[in-house]
Amino acid sequence: MSHNETFTFESLIFNYIDELKFLLFPDQWSNAFLDYSKNEILTLLILYRKKNVNMSEIAEYINAPLNTATGVVGRLEKKMMVERKRDSLDRRVVNIVLTEKGNLFMEEEKKSFEYYFKEIFNSLTAEEKAAAMSIFNKTLSILKKGKSKDDEKSPKKVKRIIIE
Repeated sequence: MSHNETFTFESLIFNYIDELKFLLFPDQWSNAFLDYSKNEILTLLILYRKKNVNMSEIAEYINAPLNTATGVVGRLEKKMMVERKRDSLDRRVVNIVLTEKGNLFMEEEKKSFEYYFKEIFNSLTAEEKAAAMSIFNKTLSILKKGKSKDDEKSPKKVKRIIIE
């Protein structure tokens, strides 16, 4: 921020966006994540962590209706990242699992993120780590609360998506 600019939250926000915009450039990260939607990435994350989930668990995790989760899994199947498997005890239950390709993809992407987090973590003092965690937790708490009750009065817009 220049000395001539007066401090405003707007200028602070735009300053940080200008400084962090490189994070949005494909050459900074693996191009692989650009081939996936937010819901597809979240689905890959829950599958990587839990190994075996059903469609309802995916829908709950990505905070979407069951039919949306079904479409997400279908697209990931086409990309050969996941597969549906019948439960051995109850054939009515269909579980979703990562394929070998999906698991390898997640392992590689995890290495990239781990590298950056370790670099940042190792550059901080103990006091800075404690302060950063405190700030992060407070920020997360506020973001989880969402907008104030006054903002909820405006009608929610429905986003239409086309299911392949």
